[in-house]
Amino acid sequence: MVEELLRPEQVANWLGMSPSWVYGNKHRIGFVQIGSAVRFERTAVEMYAESCKRGPQAEERDTWELPSDTGKRGTGGWSRKRTTVTDINERLRGIERGNDRRGSTQRSARQS
Repeated sequence: MVEELLRPEQVANWLGMSPSWVYGNKHRIGFVQIGSAVRFERTAVEMYAESCKRGPQAEERDTWELPSDTGKRGTGGWSRKRTTVTDINERLRGIERGNDRRGSTQRSARQS
């Protein structure tokens, strides 16, 4: 049995996007080209929409990190720590006291 094919305008309406967006993203969605006509299988559009979902599912809520979780997690040196106002103020106080590594290196290089 052949699946019903949807026109780009139908897909755009279904996804709440413009037809030009659908044409521009047809390779991501998956499409059928018959001559110069572009059509989409309903299941391909459903799978694409499903893959775009973000956020925890009911059973996954406990496994997601909270935005306040700033611990390092063995990410090869990359930290999830967000810069806070306190961090910025501490950095500025360090610069004012001359404790900034970049500033002290530049000053010592100039003195030589």
